[in-house]
Amino acid sequence: MHSSSRQTILASSTLTLALVSDAVLYLLLPIYFETFLLTFVWVGILLSANRFLRIFLNPLVLAVYSALGVRHSALLAVLFACIGCALFLYPFSPWLLLVARLLWGFAYALLRLACLYCATKEPAFNLKNMGWYAAVQEVGPLLVLLVAPWINHWYSVDSIILISLVLCVCAFVPAFLLNADIAEQKSMVKSWLPAIHYQHLLTFMFCLLFDAVWVVIIAPLLIRSGMDQGQALLVTALLLVLKRGFNLVLGLVVVKYHQFQHAQRLLNMSLWLMIIAALLLVQAQQSFILLGSIFGIIGHGLFMILMPKVLVDAHSDVIERKASLNDFTIWRDVAAALGALLAGFLLQINGVNPFILSCAVLMAVVIAYVSLQQKKQLD
Repeated sequence: MHSSSRQTILASSTLTLALVSDAVLYLLLPIYFETFLLTFVWVGILLSANRFLRIFLNPLVLAVYSALGVRHSALLAVLFACIGCALFLYPFSPWLLLVARLLWGFAYALLRLACLYCATKEPAFNLKNMGWYAAVQEVGPLLVLLVAPWINHWYSVDSIILISLVLCVCAFVPAFLLNADIAEQKSMVKSWLPAIHYQHLLTFMFCLLFDAVWVVIIAPLLIRSGMDQGQALLVTALLLVLKRGFNLVLGLVVVKYHQFQHAQRLLNMSLWLMIIAALLLVQAQQSFILLGSIFGIIGHGLFMILMPKVLVDAHSDVIERKASLNDFTIWRDVAAALGALLAGFLLQINGVNPFILSCAVLMAVVIAYVSLQQKKQLD
């Protein structure tokens, strides 16, 4: 196995073990918030705080990574993740839990950078390594979706948090096995705000729709289409499992068949697939909503593997590649943070369908225009 693939697998294993401690909170907090001495308002604050932190502290995250390198950054991240998880065993105050979420946000930012940089370090292996990253990182959250509801009948909430803490501690093992690569000391940040390019606009818009808004609105859309609450929750859970499972399988497929030369073409197909998905979601029929969700899962999964490859292939300089990847992660964080808040507002004013339709039409026009300009340049 190539050294970059080994690094990617170790970094992704570190991330997925630590990610369990975050994934269980998305299942437990909305239901058992009183167990943590919280109000529902605090649930929203805690689940979005880590994402907002990654936006504002991005330069600090990059500085820490540049100073420590991949192994020590991963070890520090696991330490922060363990502390953040352990604090939920002693929920004395919402403010203490907010500190825990901020620690997790910093930890996740470091681990994600480590995964992306390891995966794209060697251009000849970047697509294969992105497949490893996509597959391995989904294992932990997928197990949470499948196992946590079942073991909740047998164990207390504290026990589930404790199990996730044990897995988080296990993340020290792959983190320690990482090579202590020397990080580039040259700054990767040219400005506090990320760059705004066509690729980053795509990242923001489609992650806004299918990373954040879709997750929140899918159950209400199904209920409005005629499903009862129990059926809608079950179908939503199955769709989330399908999303994680598809990303895992897609990653393994890319690992196997990574030597193809049409990444940009396949990326463009994923964009149009997500636009079709958005148009289907605004229909009232359950069949259209479900089909749109499946198209969105497929398109977004392809997008999240192929876009980093396209970005790094556009730059020969290592620092420029890393800066572009960093901008990609920041725009995704901005979309995820805003999307969670926006979705609730759209549901309140019954504006989900107009918003999704407007985004789909806008992105279709932008993609068509850029494709036409690129075709003229080639001609």
